[in-house]
Amino acid sequence: MTAVLTETGIVSALCHAAGVDPRGASLVRICANVVYYLPRVNAVVRIASVDMAAKARRAIRMAHWLEDIGFPAVRVHGDVPEAVVVDGAVATFWQYLPQPRQAPSVVRLAPLLRRLHKELPPFRLASWDPVSDARANLQLAVGTLADRDRDFLLRWCDRLDVELPSNPYRLPNGLIHGDAWAGNLLWDGEEVVLCDLDQMCHGPLEWDLVPTVVNGLRFGHPGAEEFLGSYGFDVMASESFSLLRQARELTMLTGALPALSSRPSIAHEISRRIANLRDAGPRRWTPYE
Repeated sequence: MTAVLTETGIVSALCHAAGVDPRGASLVRICANVVYYLPRVNAVVRIASVDMAAKARRAIRMAHWLEDIGFPAVRVHGDVPEAVVVDGAVATFWQYLPQPRQAPSVVRLAPLLRRLHKELPPFRLASWDPVSDARANLQLAVGTLADRDRDFLLRWCDRLDVELPSNPYRLPNGLIHGDAWAGNLLWDGEEVVLCDLDQMCHGPLEWDLVPTVVNGLRFGHPGAEEFLGSYGFDVMASESFSLLRQARELTMLTGALPALSSRPSIAHEISRRIANLRDAGPRRWTPYE
């Protein structure tokens, strides 16, 4: 499906439906979403399969509310305030923020999460359910992911479905970003803002602290200890951490599945990671290219 989403025709169709000029569109990133920069309107368009329309609309609703309360997050592009659906694809349009060469440090994420975790929107939140998200992505990957690897991940889902409901947490449930890591920070001038709001929901606050730790363990990314110290809670010492780490690693494996058809390098890395997990091989992973 991702290969279809990168075709010029669907990009133009979505832009025309939204009333924005697609000329000069340039590809920024392909993963769970396909992202283009639209220079004519100084906007970013994020495109996904229509199966993700509910999440796209959730992200738009959250963005409008975060803007209302003055929270530092990406803003919806004013010309397209809602999600647009055309020919099996859904698109959301965002204000473009030019980025310097040096990305924000993960330590800058901690105060944003502390503030976010104290907020509560005046509307019903979706419930945190990483296993259902993983299963949905596995369904999309039928025919592109090796059957042996897919079966391995489905068994992982089955186990977490049983174990996660009784996982003990020391922090309360509340509003969480759902995919909180350094890659979802952007510069807005000299300030830092949250982006990729698709996963925002109601769930255990500890979940938002796990990605930074897992990135340190799997990729050697620095800053996890300073990040936890700044937030004020050591999730690695929590009884919940072991199972949350497994859930996070599952989402890291399945979250990229929509891009398999257009990114052979992702398929290779997913298979390598699964082989390492199956055979208790090397602990380090390689970022998707």
